[in-house]
Amino acid sequence: MKKIILSAFLLFGVLGFSRYVERCSVTSRNTCISADTGKTFHFKGDPFGTLFYNGYWTVEFTGSGYRNLELTDVYLAD
Repeated sequence: MKKIILSAFLLFGVLGFSRYVERCSVTSRNTCISADTGKTFHFKGDPFGTLFYNGYWTVEFTGSGYRNLELTDVYLAD
């Protein structure tokens, strides 16, 4: 029983994992490029609009890979 409970906690912990990009420059309504690595991240829908085009942002998201990500939070980077 302990193993079942422990494995359930681990499974839910992995599924709830969110990723983030420290400094991201928004290039279009659903794309940003990491200032550190140069990787391009594509998000579902239109999460940025035109509001976030200036400056660098810290972006938190869920999903795997670099496409069809879901935006969780975005705020101004330091």
